[in-house]
Amino acid sequence: MKIVISTKNFNASDRLTDMIESKLSRLGKYFSSEVETNVTLSMEKGRQKIEATINADGTAFRAEETTQDAYNGIDRVVDKLSGQISKFKGKTSDRHKDNKSIRFEEVPE
Repeated sequence: MKIVISTKNFNASDRLTDMIESKLSRLGKYFSSEVETNVTLSMEKGRQKIEATINADGTAFRAEETTQDAYNGIDRVVDKLSGQISKFKGKTSDRHKDNKSIRFEEVPE
């Protein structure tokens, strides 16, 4: 999982970036291919805003949190993303639970 961290109106410490990378890398178990994750940290009116977007195989998962403490915000964002991903995986597995492969027999060339 490739994680791109950008900041706006403040500088993120090494400890904060390491925490972001370790927390988000846990979500890599849901994906089979290399996916890109964009994380934006910004300071607005004395509050820290964390935005995370995962682009995976044509599907985008996005979470946003505004909080006083960036460390708690990261935990909340990861929880939101994890819920979205597991819900999506559940829907796709329910849709194809009879394990028949999708066939494209009459696709024009």
